Amino acid sequence: MKFALVAAIWLILVGGLSLYTWQRDRLQPAPVAAETVREAPMEALALEVTPGFATAADPFALRGDPAAAATLLVRVADRELYRSDQPLPAGVTLSVHPVPGLVLGRNEIYLRAVPPHGEALDHAVRVRLLQGGRVVLDRTLWGEKGAVVTGTLPFELAAAGEANHGH
Repeated sequence: MKFALVAAIWLILVGGLSLYTWQRDRLQPAPVAAETVREAPMEALALEVTPGFATAADPFALRGDPAAAATLLVRVADRELYRSDQPLPAGVTLSVHPVPGLVLGRNEIYLRAVPPHGEALDHAVRVRLLQGGRVVLDRTLWGEKGAVVTGTLPFELAAAGEANHGH
């Protein structure tokens, strides 16, 4: 009698569990098709980066890491747009044209700039993205008390004829 009771309980538990998983999988919604990503036209885009300080090599950078040795680094997604291993003067605007890797919709630009070691001042880097003659992005990243200026700048990129006119 005990054996029959154990077998019945086992069948009820395992049967109930298999019925539950079958129902759960059957009621799942259909998979959503992946959104198509359209590349933005590169010829109409220009990126301007203006450090407000002279960049310098990072004395604390790991050796062997080429990205850490850069005095100024600009990336979009996994692409490196601009990289300088040499010190750059303050106030000189660097222009990157065309800007590859941007897509229509949401984008992010990553920037890292290293100030001279030993300066305990606040430092700024101005970043502008222009589409045609229109300013898409105009932001300033700050580093406090001699810290490395680093950050990501999120923005939306529309097609040239789809600019938002306040509607």
